[in-house]
Amino acid sequence: MHFSLFWFFVFNIFCLFSCGEDSSGSLSQETKKELRLRLKAENFQGVVLISKGNEILMRETIYQKKGDLPSQLYRKHSFPLGEGSKPFTTYAIKILLLEKNISESSRVIDHLPWFPYPDIKISHLLRQTTGLPKIIEVDPNFDSNPGKNPRALLKTNFIKAKIPLAFPPGEYWKYSRIDYFILGLLIEELSGKKYDEYIREKIFAPLHMTHSYVDMNETVLGNSGIYSNPEDLVLWSQELSKPTLLFKNQVTSIFDKTVIKDAVASDPIYFGEGLYVGDYFHWTYGKEKGISNIIYQDNKSNILIILVSPWGGTKGDMSSYKSIVTEIIFGGRQLKLKEKPKSDQDISLEEVMKAQNVPAVGIAVYKDFSLVWKKNYGVKNLKTKDPVTNQTLFRAGSLSKTTIALAAGRLIDDRRFDPYENWNHKLRKYKVNLKERKKGEFVNLDLLLSHTSGLTEKGNWDDPINNGKKHLTEISDTYAEKNGHGLALYYSPGSKSRYSGGGYSIIQEILSETTKYDFNTVIRLYVSEDLHWKQSTFRQNLTSADDFCEGHDENGNLMPQKKFVTPELGSGGLWTTPEEIGNLFNEVAKAYNGNSNLLSEKTAKYLLTPKMSAANLTVHALVGRGFFLNRSGSSEYFFHGGHTKGHKALAFFNAKKGYGIVILTNSESGSNLIWRILRYVSMQEKWDKFVN
Repeated sequence: MHFSLFWFFVFNIFCLFSCGEDSSGSLSQETKKELRLRLKAENFQGVVLISKGNEILMRETIYQKKGDLPSQLYRKHSFPLGEGSKPFTTYAIKILLLEKNISESSRVIDHLPWFPYPDIKISHLLRQTTGLPKIIEVDPNFDSNPGKNPRALLKTNFIKAKIPLAFPPGEYWKYSRIDYFILGLLIEELSGKKYDEYIREKIFAPLHMTHSYVDMNETVLGNSGIYSNPEDLVLWSQELSKPTLLFKNQVTSIFDKTVIKDAVASDPIYFGEGLYVGDYFHWTYGKEKGISNIIYQDNKSNILIILVSPWGGTKGDMSSYKSIVTEIIFGGRQLKLKEKPKSDQDISLEEVMKAQNVPAVGIAVYKDFSLVWKKNYGVKNLKTKDPVTNQTLFRAGSLSKTTIALAAGRLIDDRRFDPYENWNHKLRKYKVNLKERKKGEFVNLDLLLSHTSGLTEKGNWDDPINNGKKHLTEISDTYAEKNGHGLALYYSPGSKSRYSGGGYSIIQEILSETTKYDFNTVIRLYVSEDLHWKQSTFRQNLTSADDFCEGHDENGNLMPQKKFVTPELGSGGLWTTPEEIGNLFNEVAKAYNGNSNLLSEKTAKYLLTPKMSAANLTVHALVGRGFFLNRSGSSEYFFHGGHTKGHKALAFFNAKKGYGIVILTNSESGSNLIWRILRYVSMQEKWDKFVN
């Protein structure tokens, strides 16, 4: 991309009432105009700064209307970074450890003798894998009534609380402001200086960040408390890209994905050391004193994007504004779904499908708790080129689990299930290994629905030896150490979440046992009949006479059709249409508002109540019961994804506001298309913002 060089200052009434400001370099006038128009259309107000290296390409203040408002917002004054302060704490502790020749793997208690958890290391604090309690668990009234000396009070209450760790350090990820609060105290202990003195001496002064400082009155110093301005943050970004205060390998580790590891598996997650990370980018979000900011660095292009809004904005809002900027400056063409492209800046869905090797996609859109639009695109099979129809079936993958959740919810309503009843005796009946269970620990329906039971299988049940098997006790896991299905308890129930298809197989067996019906009858009586399903099926013997999509790999090659054995049908065996699985989600949303004849409001709210972070899937989601939850915006979404070889799927709904979407594809490369469609529809329909 070519960037022309000029100085610009104008109050543009025609565009946005936006304030152009001095830049040492610039985007084109046309690009700036598009940025203003798009950001204003999404109700953004505040500062936009875009830089490449140390060259500022654009620095403007955007307002929604005329008024006596500052045109150089946050030029001379600073704003609070909120949790955007964490990377500064990370950097400071790394400088300090280098000075003192201390390893990040050293125990915190070796440096803070009062610290009550001997197994936690400095590295755990940096990556928030400590299992430490949240502040609200230590003192429920802390944020509303912090007292006269909040830092000292928080430290005292933290020590006195003696709350057990949620999980063994390093085995899971949990958001807690206390992790970085402890790092702030550690900086003071090791350096012998106040936090603000050390940050100023070691970071602000050498980087000439003259408009940056620390507010020592900040309650959770280390986690937040730093003030800065956009120009100083350009200098900070350059230090992170080309470090002068640390060795390169020390800085690189900040952006490495955190790996959470336990007896089952190792999972990389999109969180580094104090910031969110991706394959080629990193970012932070902060909100303090009503002022929101997002700082996003694209490492491939060396483009930095800073957005600051003194009118506030959720993580979802600010992330959405950032996405508008990246789409425009990186030349992304706008997807057109219902209408035809009108210019070179537009692109049709069919063009995107072809470019990404996605032969077919099915979409259903909901509004006001009703289906308002649906359409299937493409072909069922790239070899035969048979076009999809409105009745064409797609693989639901793990979306199948929502049928189990709905059926279980209805049995809770009928008082045939108690979600908190001890099911250990049932598990033993199905030959589940509970040897790792500690005294008093037990598994129940609630834990199984939320993937927090501690129970999972290490391998899979795809081996031909399982063909025709009807029950769990007949299944063999070829990866298991002993004969049998391999289901075992690997960690303490309720301590963390690990996705468990095997857990849902147990629920499926107990559904049949309780109702005295086989699985297909259970689904018919408790799900499909009342939702008026006509096409959806759990049959695994579909033939050429059936209207269904074949799966394809990333290059468009056909993939063999997976056939699920009976015990795992509810975990992943559903064939469905966007409308029919969408109607299940829509019914749960209606029940959440007390408007369903299938499910009670109480049980719907139970299903959609968060249990804990779903970190091993995404750090932006929480796990509910049968569904995942996204609370990154001003309102909550519930969702579930699906993946069977050659198929990708997603359902994403807002329970309170009654809108949502289902997107089903028949390609391994369907994920990017799914998220692109989701963003397009959510923007067009003015949904509340969220972080993908």
